[in-house]
Amino acid sequence: MFVIRATYLPKNDMHFDKAYYVAYHIPLAQRLLAGHVNYLQMYAEFDTRVMMREHELRAPGVFVLVVESEAEVDRFNAFRRSEHVLPLRDDIKNYTNCEPEWTVAEVVGSESPVNTPINK
Repeated sequence: MFVIRATYLPKNDMHFDKAYYVAYHIPLAQRLLAGHVNYLQMYAEFDTRVMMREHELRAPGVFVLVVESEAEVDRFNAFRRSEHVLPLRDDIKNYTNCEPEWTVAEVVGSESPVNTPINK
């Protein structure tokens, strides 16, 4: 499994409209990705801060896309290079003046303990 993130990097004069992002940008991404990328989850994270230094903001917003395989990462990259992404790029100015930094990471490990019975 892989996690693709667009981390919006903070700056001094930044603004980030969370309500707009959730109400309009995420649904737009869902519509535009349909038929191009098979994803498991799509969600947003807001106000990422450094643990134990809550005043230190790392990102006002993070777009997260979880995909099953490296092939889907490749499909997402192809989508980002296509004209299909243009409405998403054009929409950025409507909710932020921050630049997104794109990253991808492979996720490995055991199942979540939330759904796993506890051994006594």
